[in-house]
Amino acid sequence: MTRYQVKPREDGNGPYRWSHVVKRNSALRQGSIYRHLGDDLTGEDTVKLITLCDKAGFDMRRVA
Repeated sequence: MTRYQVKPREDGNGPYRWSHVVKRNSALRQGSIYRHLGDDLTGEDTVKLITLCDKAGFDMRRVA
């Protein structure tokens, strides 16, 4: 189980901040950059997150 952060890909309109990925109502969402701590994601959730980030144009990173 791991935690991830996401942000929009740089398009010249940034700077964009990393925000944690949270799981709400069995859906993956981008949490607030100020208050949310990322949820631990399973392998299945990670695959879903990678697909969503590719489609929506987001960068993602694993949080240690």
